[in-house]
Amino acid sequence: MSASTIAPGWLGMPALDGDDDAQDWVAARTDGLRTAFGGRWTPELEQVVPALLTAGLARRSADDLLSWQVWPGAMPVFATVHARIVASAAIPDWRASGASVAPFESATLGPGVQVSGTASLDDVRPGTTAAFVVHAFDDGESTVVVSVEPTLAEVLALSMTGLVGLIDRIEVERPDGSAFRSTPPAVFVADGGWPIEEGSA
Repeated sequence: MSASTIAPGWLGMPALDGDDDAQDWVAARTDGLRTAFGGRWTPELEQVVPALLTAGLARRSADDLLSWQVWPGAMPVFATVHARIVASAAIPDWRASGASVAPFESATLGPGVQVSGTASLDDVRPGTTAAFVVHAFDDGESTVVVSVEPTLAEVLALSMTGLVGLIDRIEVERPDGSAFRSTPPAVFVADGGWPIEEGSA
């Protein structure tokens, strides 16, 4: 899997071999964020930002093929994005969960769905509701899933332009060397709700 985005603030999280690699990554990204924040950088951020970057690295899963921390503005808060491939049979019925499900098209992957909803952050910040979004593209055997962990709604909103651009650039190679291409989700075909012609960008 490969992907890129031209949006600022997207920090790819590689699979790191040890503490030294993690420290090097945190130091380099702190330097980059210090430059991006410019005059808004403060002595407090000199301590807070490396701690947040380190905490974000811990959220990278062994199942992730790609993952990012998204710092969408000059503020010490970020979203975590995961890109994975899972078996089609492992995908839940998102409509039954009460989430909002809508057709979504990727220029490289094909037709899929966008799943969005809210989740409680009471364990982190009592009384706070977070927003999440998942994009999934299925070919009948495997599903490419790009998800944003629940985060503040404002942070998710600021991350969406970069996320959509990223999804339009994700490329996945099947084991036989062919390019992954999803099929239109059956639920929307059956409902007459698929609005985008196959192959359109």
